[in-house]
Amino acid sequence: MNLKKVRTIAVLLIVVLISVIAFGGLYVKKQGVWQNLLPDFNYGMELKGIRELRFSLDTTEEEKEVYVDENGNIMGEVAEEHDHDENAEGEQTTENPEAGAEGQAQENQTEQTSEDETVNGYKKETRIIKANNDEDINIDNFEKSKKVIQKRLEALSSYEYNIRIDTITGELVVEVPDDDNLELEKSLISTIGKIEIVDHDTGLILIDNNHVKKAQTVNSQSETGYQFYLQLQFDKEGSEKLNSISKEYISTLDETGTETIKYISVKLDGQELLTTYFGEEVNNGMIQIPMGEVVTESAAFNDTRDRVQRIAEVVNGDMMPLAYTLTSDNYVKSVITDEMIFIAEIVFAVVIALVSIFMIIKYKLKGLSLSIISVGYIALLTLVMRYTNVTVTLNGLVAFISVIAINYLFDIKMLNGLKDISNTRAVFGKAMKELYLTIIPVVIIAIIFTFMSGVVISSIGMVLFWGLLLQAVYNALVIFALAVI
Repeated sequence: MNLKKVRTIAVLLIVVLISVIAFGGLYVKKQGVWQNLLPDFNYGMELKGIRELRFSLDTTEEEKEVYVDENGNIMGEVAEEHDHDENAEGEQTTENPEAGAEGQAQENQTEQTSEDETVNGYKKETRIIKANNDEDINIDNFEKSKKVIQKRLEALSSYEYNIRIDTITGELVVEVPDDDNLELEKSLISTIGKIEIVDHDTGLILIDNNHVKKAQTVNSQSETGYQFYLQLQFDKEGSEKLNSISKEYISTLDETGTETIKYISVKLDGQELLTTYFGEEVNNGMIQIPMGEVVTESAAFNDTRDRVQRIAEVVNGDMMPLAYTLTSDNYVKSVITDEMIFIAEIVFAVVIALVSIFMIIKYKLKGLSLSIISVGYIALLTLVMRYTNVTVTLNGLVAFISVIAINYLFDIKMLNGLKDISNTRAVFGKAMKELYLTIIPVVIIAIIFTFMSGVVISSIGMVLFWGLLLQAVYNALVIFALAVI
């Protein structure tokens, strides 16, 4: 047996082994249980099922003490009392039993005077604060809310969703894939995106969204790991305000050496992200907010980075004009059942078997070799789709069948060419040239669709891209370089 036959048999056996692994799985026993080491396919909503998220307008209301300007506009919520003086932790107050009713009356009068005082020129009022004001509940804001949610979901690396809105009640129904992004998607829908820097002790708003020019994610590295920050860049007016704040909200010492600190709080939708004070004057109009703990592992690094990036995107985009609350989360099973998928797999396998039999009968040993190589191509393509996390949709399956058909078209060209010319490499070059000149439009579609963010479109592009790239590289290696045929 000559060297070429040995090489051909070895290559074909390797191809068969890869095919068995790709179609059957690679199992190892862990803690007494057999587990497949191959990652699962990432299926789209049509095949995997959907999560139907229903959101209704937030109807909560609460009585709060707020600051108002001369026009009645709310300038912040009166903060609860904070005690930042650690030296005062052990101090106690004693009540004078001899004060009597007169002393108590004087105390009440003092409290009343304190409540009536203005802060920075703003009066205190007690108001009923609604999550959604009555005048804001209208069809225009319903539509605007829908558009804001669309932009937020489309900012994800790959997205697939459906949104319906009731223009009478404002109820939102959002359909998303049943995947690991579910909690993130819920957050993107329900987050208003209102960011504020407030006086921690009084609650007065110092700077809000109107002066945020840009938000972005940054990180710093130290010996202990990586720390992520939400970096806020303010516009000219906001930068001037921040500069002024940085000179006021600082730590100072009086003549006795007692430290006094004025704090600010950075809030997102009323939730504190950071409470701090300034150690130096800020002249660049920028503030960095540490997000989460220092991370050392790659998984935590990616999770934290993605979470902070989502917050930055929310701040950079439009605020939700209305507040929504999740009312139900239902799983809706795909209309395509496991039985239907199994039947489709059987039909696909039968078609491939029939094509292989045809190639063997008509082209003999060369047909047998190429049919094995083609099955190996299909197997490798499924592995590539698993490891590149391509989202498998019905449209993507059409693209999958298309690239397999293109590969078989190449096989037929090769086998027909070998009838007249015995030089495999010359036939290979001619067949590849004719094939790719014919499918230039498909190549263009693959490139364009691959870089589109919508799953329905990108699924087609990614399958075509990887399918055509693998077809060229795989066949060049097996047929041209190793000269198996």
